[in-house]
Order: sequence, then C-alpha cells, then structure tokens
Amino acid sequence: MGGAQFLTREKREYPNGAVGWAPGGPFDCLGPWAKVERCPVEGTGLTRTCYATGYATDYFSIPARCSIGGRTIKGFFTLRDGNPVFVPFQGQLS
Repeated sequence: MGGAQFLTREKREYPNGAVGWAPGGPFDCLGPWAKVERCPVEGTGLTRTCYATGYATDYFSIPARCSIGGRTIKGFFTLRDGNPVFVPFQGQLS
C-alpha cells in the first residue's frame, strides 16, 4: 500500500483514541487528515492507520484509504461527534 502521500509533522489527538497528523506550515489546507492512526473503520470493530489520498471534495469528507487483510480499502474521512472516522465506499469490505 505504501506510505503517506502527504507530509506528516503536526500531531492532534482525539477523544476516541485516534491520532491525526497534519502537514503543517503556511500552506497546509489538509489539516490533521494527512494520516490518521488508530482510526475507527465504520461498519467494523477495527481501527487502522488511514491515509488521505487527496484534498477535500466538499466540507464533510476527505478521500482516503486504509489496508484491511492485505487489501487496500478506499473511502473517506469524516467526523462523528468530533472524532475522525474512516468510511469505506460501498462494496469495499465485501
């Protein structure tokens, strides 16, 4: 799957145990979504390290990916009660 597509320099911790990493610097428009460690995967009881694959396409989601069972799972990051969650696209977990 490879590593992060974006630099990860600034750390932010969330109440659900997830740790977000931001590129930082004056042109950081991604925020703490470049890499999210211990990110809950919606629809499973799993947490994974997930990586942003691009910039936000709207206010509510950021394209992302993670690995489950050796497979790359595509989806997006969103917030649930102020905590980051990875939401897989439909059909990605089957």
